[in-house]
Amino acid sequence: MTDHSPPRRTVEVDADVYEVLARTAASRDTDVNGVLRYLIEVPTPRTAVDDDED
Repeated sequence: MTDHSPPRRTVEVDADVYEVLARTAASRDTDVNGVLRYLIEVPTPRTAVDDDED
């Protein structure tokens, strides 16, 4: 039987970025990994389309 767990990845961030991730994790009652999963899964917002009236 093979292990189908996703590979682990290490991401290095600046201390200021980690502080923001940690505060966000605390406010969402999760850990830093949970915040990163949330950010990865959030769909990218659509850009505003200019209405050209010719």
